[in-house]
Amino acid sequence: MNTKKGILIISALDFWSMGEGKGGPALWQTLKGYAERGWQVHFITGNKGPNRVSELQPNINIIRFDARWLKKLMGIKKLGFFAKSLWWIWFQSIAFLKAQQLYTKHHIDLVYGYEICGVPVAKVLSKLWLVPLVSRFQGTSLGLFWMKKSFWKIRRWEDIVGLKMPVDLVIMANDGTQGDRVLRGLNIDMDRVRFWMNGVDWELFKLIPEKQKAMRILNVSGEHILLTISRLVSWKRVDRAIQPLPHVLQAYPDTILVVVGDGPEREELELLAYELKVREHVHFEGAVPHQEIPRYLAAADIFLSFYDWSNVGNPLLEAMMARKCIVTLNNGDTGRFIKNGENGVLLEYEDLPKLPQVIKELFADEELRNRLGANARNFAEEHFWSWEERMEAEVQTVESLLG
Repeated sequence: MNTKKGILIISALDFWSMGEGKGGPALWQTLKGYAERGWQVHFITGNKGPNRVSELQPNINIIRFDARWLKKLMGIKKLGFFAKSLWWIWFQSIAFLKAQQLYTKHHIDLVYGYEICGVPVAKVLSKLWLVPLVSRFQGTSLGLFWMKKSFWKIRRWEDIVGLKMPVDLVIMANDGTQGDRVLRGLNIDMDRVRFWMNGVDWELFKLIPEKQKAMRILNVSGEHILLTISRLVSWKRVDRAIQPLPHVLQAYPDTILVVVGDGPEREELELLAYELKVREHVHFEGAVPHQEIPRYLAAADIFLSFYDWSNVGNPLLEAMMARKCIVTLNNGDTGRFIKNGENGVLLEYEDLPKLPQVIKELFADEELRNRLGANARNFAEEHFWSWEERMEAEVQTVESLLG
C-alpha cells in the first residue's frame, strides 16, 4: 500500500522563471523540499516551458498547460487588463479540470496554491476534496502604496482575491515587500500566517574562487566590475545601474557592468547602453544556471540593486553571503537587512543622482569595500536559513494541519 502523503501544488508560475536551473529557486526548492521528505508531489503549472528538472526527482509529477497567445495579448497596453482577466479565468478552469483528472488516480492529502493565480482554484478543490489548504506567496507586488490609490481594489482584484482567500495556512515570504503589513491591511487573521524568509544555498558559497580566477572562467575583462542579477523586467530598474556609467568611466575607464538575467526589458536596456555610449562596457550575460552565480559574485567589486518595491530578493541575499560590497535603495524592508555604512550602502531615492560619485568612492577604497562585504557576510550567517532549515520548518507546520 502507498503510504506517501500526496500534495497538489498549483501555480501560474514555472519552477524556474528563466529556464532550467535559472532564476529564483523558491518554487523549485518547495517542490523538492516536500519530495525529499517523502511526499508525492503533483505540480500543475500554466506553462509549457523548457524545464526538465522533474526527471531527476521521481516523487515530483509535473502537469503542464498553456495559452501563449493569451499571454502575448497581456503585453499589449490597451488589452493587457482584459487579457490578464481572461487568462485568470482560463487558468482557473483548466487547472480545475487537470486536478480533477489527477484526483481520479492519486490520493491528495493537501492542496497548495502558489501565488495569487493558484489560490482560488486550490480553494475550490480543497472544499470539494475536504482537505486542508495552504496559500504561498513570494512576497507581494501589491504594496501599501497601492492601497492609497483610487479604485485599487478593482485595479488589483487578482491580488485581493488571492491574498484574502480563506485558507488554513498562509506562507508569506519576508522578501522586503512588507507582505506582513499588506496582509494586516487586508484584515487577514495573522495567527494563520507564517512570515518567513526564503532559504539560501550555503553549500554553493562554501568555495568561492578568487576574483581573478572567476574573471578568467567567465571571460570577463576589466579591473573594476559592477554586477546586477535579476529578471529584466521594468520594476527591477536595471537602467539605474547603467545610467551612472558615463560618469564612472571618466575616472575608471576600465569599468565593466555585468548584467545577469533575461526578460522583456533586455532590448530597452541594450538601447539605453548604446544611447549613453557605454554599450561596450555593459555585458549582458542572459539567464545563467543558478550554480554559476557564485562565480559572477566572486568577479564583482560592487553589487548593485535598485528595484522599485524592495531589494531583498535572493540576489541580494547571495551577494551578502559572498561578502560583496552592496549598493542598494532604501525601500520596502531593505533597511532591515542593509545598514548604511555598516554592511552596505543604502541610498534614498533622492540620493540616486549621487550614485556615480558613490561608485567612484567605493572603487577608490578597497578597505571600505572589504569591510562592508565582511559585515554583510556576518549578518547573513546570523540571520539566514538554509533551504533545508526553511523547508523543514514549513513541512512540519503543514503536517500539523493533517491531524
